[in-house]
Amino acid sequence: MLRLSLRHISEVYLYEYYKNPDEYEISDTDLARPHIDKANMLLSEQRNNEALQEYLAAVMENPVSFEAVSGIIICCKRLGDIEGAYKYTKEMYNICCTRAELATYYRNMGWYYLEKYDPDLSAALYRFSTFLVESEAAEQEIKYLETALNKPMGRENSEEIIEILKQNNIPTGPSNITLALLIKAGEEAEDSGNYIQANDCYMMVYDLTQDDEIGDRITRIKNIM
Repeated sequence: MLRLSLRHISEVYLYEYYKNPDEYEISDTDLARPHIDKANMLLSEQRNNEALQEYLAAVMENPVSFEAVSGIIICCKRLGDIEGAYKYTKEMYNICCTRAELATYYRNMGWYYLEKYDPDLSAALYRFSTFLVESEAAEQEIKYLETALNKPMGRENSEEIIEILKQNNIPTGPSNITLALLIKAGEEAEDSGNYIQANDCYMMVYDLTQDDEIGDRITRIKNIM
């Protein structure tokens, strides 16, 4: 039977919905972590092919590890695999559970469309990422585009940016399915008395939505913990 290193109830919900697996069991130890740690070291040494293999191994152990998928994308970028980076960026979207992770998704999309010679869409994506989390890297990419094309880039207001993304069939916020899965995971954890993981799930949803009802759930759990 397949053994996976799903370490949190949120990962279980995401995995079961998005991967639609056959039977599996959860390992007692985190088998993905050693691969990620080794990959991070290799990446820092510019050993990109070797790092890629370790990140891929980590994803085999935990298919919904945002850190592992993000590492794969970095390796694909460094190795010039544009379509590989795009493939994993699309997969990344469904497992974005915080504003920072969602901003990473939009920066990766901005990188892809820059490589595909669509600078206006690229700038819009980089700018949209900064609406979620301020990023010097995104600002530098926009400045690069402005210098290269000698015109203002990514200066549209939020409504205009959103319209650009919609016209290109790019989501303009977190996945509603992912949000629902996180809420369900939080409810299950809360019902079983696992208040730490319940709080984690609700905090992720609140980070993405600022929803008052979710905020009330967080307050209730913190009063219990």
